[in-house]
Amino acid sequence: MIAGPALATDMLRITSRLIAVLEREIEMLRAMKPSELQNLQQEKIVLTAAYEVHAKALQANPAALDGLDPHLRDELRGAVALFRQTLSDNEVALRAAKETTNRVLQAIAEEIQQKTQGAPSYTARNGTQSTSRVRNEPVSIALNQSV
Repeated sequence: MIAGPALATDMLRITSRLIAVLEREIEMLRAMKPSELQNLQQEKIVLTAAYEVHAKALQANPAALDGLDPHLRDELRGAVALFRQTLSDNEVALRAAKETTNRVLQAIAEEIQQKTQGAPSYTARNGTQSTSRVRNEPVSIALNQSV
């Protein structure tokens, strides 16, 4: 098991790196550059796993932080608080990007539906009609050649 000061130092380093990754991800989401997010995913996965391991180690042995330099303890607390806030901001940005994507897809689908339903077509009875009515009527086809 890692000793208290080393555990705290590692946790501080990992948390700081994870905050930086999440902040970059937030920037990319706000800039609507989701294709660039893939580059961060592996680093985020590795850092998240390391963070979880260190957090569990601290929870399992809270005495590991006894006697820790007060400055390092305060720095670690501040980093964890900033991490939680950044994580919350990241969640908001992810939800906003998802909602924006869904709205764009819905608008595209509605536009396609309007274009296909509103396009007039020729009929023998009354000249033109919308394609939405044509789809509901049977169509006869005659061929001049045998198939």
